Amino acid sequence: MATLDRFPGLGHGIDGRAVDAIVRRLNEAVVPSTWLQFGEEAFVVRARMGDRPEAERRLDLGAARIARYFFHHDPPTAPEIERAIDATEDEIMRLGPRALAAGPLCSNSPALRPWAAVCGPLMSVELVESWFSRLALAAQGQPQSMQGLPAGREAAATLLVLREFMHHRGHPSIEYLEPQPGPS
Repeated sequence: MATLDRFPGLGHGIDGRAVDAIVRRLNEAVVPSTWLQFGEEAFVVRARMGDRPEAERRLDLGAARIARYFFHHDPPTAPEIERAIDATEDEIMRLGPRALAAGPLCSNSPALRPWAAVCGPLMSVELVESWFSRLALAAQGQPQSMQGLPAGREAAATLLVLREFMHHRGHPSIEYLEPQPGPS
């Protein structure tokens, strides 16, 4: 969409009015971004749009929580995975409509580091789905299908939450960004 801003008496220069209009138009065009934080007890979704403050939602989907309540085996069994999916979907639906799914999806959570180590920092929804299919095979008695992937109940819980979030929120990929060290 094109816009036209007119400033009486401006001529061919730029003044404060023109700079303000440029900044306003750039902020209007900013693509939303969504940041995920995978914690032990909670999963935090932070949405940001331009210069507006972040909206933060906490869901009861921490990796340790899911492992504790649902995954009693390593790898988890098919019924354990199904129960965890049901609970995860219910929590994700609390976010409401897919309003911000168009923008980039990012995380610097340590829980994603082992998954990024397998493929690099950019993980497509297709790749996450293929990993989840391998987890499902392991749940059906083929543990060798998980070879080369992060092991353990919490890693499986992280994968399940990531898969369900990307699927239900419509994100085509997620980028893992190494955490930046804080000021010393």
